[in-house]
Amino acid sequence: MSKTVYVYDPTTVDKQSQVRGVGRYLQILKENFPEFRFTNDLSSIIHYPSSIFVNPFFNFLSPPPTTKRVTQKQAAVIHDLIPLKYPNYFPMGLKGKFNVWLNKLALKNYETIITVSETVKKDIVRMLGVNENKVRVVYHCLPRVFVNSQPATCLPADRLRITNYCMYVGDATWNKNLVNLAKAIKIINATCVFVGRVFQQFNYSTIQQLNNPWQKELKQFFQEVNGDKRFVFAGYVSDSDLIKLYQQAVVNILPSRDEGFGFSWLEAASQRCPTVVNSIPVFHEIAADSAVFCDSNNIHDLANAIGELYFNRNTRNNWSGKAYERSRFFSAERFKKDCLRALEAF
Repeated sequence: MSKTVYVYDPTTVDKQSQVRGVGRYLQILKENFPEFRFTNDLSSIIHYPSSIFVNPFFNFLSPPPTTKRVTQKQAAVIHDLIPLKYPNYFPMGLKGKFNVWLNKLALKNYETIITVSETVKKDIVRMLGVNENKVRVVYHCLPRVFVNSQPATCLPADRLRITNYCMYVGDATWNKNLVNLAKAIKIINATCVFVGRVFQQFNYSTIQQLNNPWQKELKQFFQEVNGDKRFVFAGYVSDSDLIKLYQQAVVNILPSRDEGFGFSWLEAASQRCPTVVNSIPVFHEIAADSAVFCDSNNIHDLANAIGELYFNRNTRNNWSGKAYERSRFFSAERFKKDCLRALEAF
């Protein structure tokens, strides 16, 4: 690419962002575009006529890195609009509402919006009033460590002293639907491992401290599973350990009420781990016919779908093959081509 591309990188100063979605997305960008210039110092960006500024994680609830134009051409990456779609479950207060207004103002400085699925594109056009021709879909790909992974030998599951387990990877906000997941796990009497920073420290005192409205679902979930040994909390794990957990798991579970993409499906599929997903548009778009769909708002339907894979090896093997084949669609080559096409479109 002949143009100089600057990418805003908050992970250099915000260590928490390294283990969130923005960190994973920046990891993928850095692996695929080493020629891009990553910086958190917007004043260091040189305003060449051909330069492009990319904000890789346009978050409406946080103050924008700048409300002014940084370069002549700019691209914003919007991963989802879930907090804006469900304000009753993501109350933002006056400060949050001000940030939303500020970000909508800042968005006018961007010629192109990149998003991760056709489903989110429809949300952006409908909710933000953006011309659909301005929005480009660039599907995720996996970090190289997942693509080049080898069959597990020393397994983290051994350290956790578990076998025949389900797993959940992600956050614990309302849209993740973890209370229903917990109830479904109890119905089929299975073991489930939970991976993610939010599950790092869990005890009774933790439950009592969850008073933020955004943590209501998490608090209900912890109350549901408190003291139950079928629920194992691995917390944050390295990519190498995460890969091994996927390889040994019998089923991955993604019961979300809404998602922008559903990255854990892709991670699991790349390791031939089948996934149970909620029957919502984005999962039909991303997983196609390679996942077991259910109505995760119906606890018994969710339990039956998990049990279909958990208790039947032949069924599990069939779905694991389908998942792996579908995961190959989301290649680094496709990601690079579509990303460059989006940036070169203006």
